[in-house]
Amino acid sequence: MRTVREAAAVVRELREQQRLTQQQLAGRAGVSRSFIADLEGGKPTVEAGKLMDVFQALGFEMSLRVESSGEVRW
Repeated sequence: MRTVREAAAVVRELREQQRLTQQQLAGRAGVSRSFIADLEGGKPTVEAGKLMDVFQALGFEMSLRVESSGEVRW
């Protein structure tokens, strides 16, 4: 993912696959429902720490991949 808009689409897709409402996901992630709505709407100023909490609540972790080599660093 390169942008918040791309992350937004992934979050919405994962949430819907897991049949969670925005409120349910917010509860799992410890954020507000309005944060989830802002995130899924592609708001460019979402807080990075909360974004990571949302991915963790969906059962995913983030890693970094070097663009030029494809090597995963973390």
